[in-house]
Amino acid sequence: MQNTRYQILTQDKIEMIHENTLRILENIGVVMTNEDARRILAEHGAVLDGEIVRFPRRLVEKAIEAAPSSYTIHGRDPEKNVDISLDTTAYVGPAGSPFVMDMEKGRREGTLEDFNNIVKICHCLENIDIQSFLSCETNDIDVRKRPTTMMYNTLKYSDKPLMGSVLGYKNAKDCLEMAAIVFGGKEEIKKNPVMAGIPCSLTPLSYDSAQLGAIIAYAEYGQPQLINSLCMAGTTAPATIAGLVSVQNAEVLSGIVLAQCVNPGTPVVYSASGTSTDMSSGSLAIGSSEDALISLINGQLCKYYKIPCRISGALSDSKMMDSQAAYESSVTISMAQMAGGNFILHGGGILETYNTVSFEKLIIDNEVLGMWKRIDRGVEVNEETLAYDVIEEVGPKGVFLMEEHTLEHYHDEFYRPTLSDRKSFTQWAADGGEPIERVANRRWKEILDLYEEPALPADVDAALKKYMGDI
Repeated sequence: MQNTRYQILTQDKIEMIHENTLRILENIGVVMTNEDARRILAEHGAVLDGEIVRFPRRLVEKAIEAAPSSYTIHGRDPEKNVDISLDTTAYVGPAGSPFVMDMEKGRREGTLEDFNNIVKICHCLENIDIQSFLSCETNDIDVRKRPTTMMYNTLKYSDKPLMGSVLGYKNAKDCLEMAAIVFGGKEEIKKNPVMAGIPCSLTPLSYDSAQLGAIIAYAEYGQPQLINSLCMAGTTAPATIAGLVSVQNAEVLSGIVLAQCVNPGTPVVYSASGTSTDMSSGSLAIGSSEDALISLINGQLCKYYKIPCRISGALSDSKMMDSQAAYESSVTISMAQMAGGNFILHGGGILETYNTVSFEKLIIDNEVLGMWKRIDRGVEVNEETLAYDVIEEVGPKGVFLMEEHTLEHYHDEFYRPTLSDRKSFTQWAADGGEPIERVANRRWKEILDLYEEPALPADVDAALKKYMGDI
């Protein structure tokens, strides 16, 4: 059964959005400032008008048909390979924030040390499946060296599947080449993808040259890419949600068309993260109910296209790990799940409208992801789990605690929290009566203290360093 739990629109309304999208692509078009991208699209039947590219219906439909519905992203540790499909959900760490925050040092610009610490923590968190590329901005590193530096350190400190740079064709290619060094060469990663990118449109209805170059590079190497759009209702898109989704859908599908023209069958993720504009300030509002509504529609569109779906996870506009962060994140991560999201980016740690990663929130969100993973497993119903025999044996007013059936099943049936407190009030108070934020603060420090590096083979490490020195 496809991983869609809640459908906010009827099928005919989804088809109306699809038809409106095709009308936009065929008649209005998308600005694409990369000459190679325009040439490739024209060779496959797109219509050029200067930098505007218009997409005939059949070209779009052919690309949707070519995009695979499932594939695997491989990690250095094969036990951590991740299946991406319409029926599965993978969780990814925070991405793209220029600032970090913790309870001692407060909010500050991210550094390479912070970046490495987030990679290490995500490596150890069992509910984070894929390492994001830009765990936080490394503001103390020369901007020209950041892509390869971040790639090297992500490969060094984690053996999970990972993401790479999309800052232009060259930076993307450098990261792809570095991944190839670790995973056995270019042809090997083409057969067994290891790294995802997230090239993004420039709303409304345009792409800059760098992001188009990244789409081309990832497609050439056969690596998954999250073709992304972030529309803001009322500013970069119409104020109506149906209008926003139409614009966003046109942007995402045009990027998917380019990827499939470069390399038919290239694995993609439909990645859309539109939301509303706060009209009192003009700022992005990611902890909003509109963000949740758009996530639900995105999930339905992806199931309609049979393409895996990226939806953002535990998002908040709050400036600290407080009640606002908790209630906004609970709504957005729940809608990601209810929408049937297959690739949940920003699964943990995000505050302040994507601007800040909180170390404490990363730990707290990991607990929520664990709860959702348990919900995802669903309920098994068979003669053993119906438990008639043990119900008959215990009978009315009995106790099931010491029954063999209980001992056999509770480990697998119950989610065991790694952070949440379930003690009595008396015991909690006797143990110090700490708020959960303080427990999370202690927990991320313990993770770093106990962290063990999944060491790269010495020759691979040397090859990576040589490559970084040669570029």
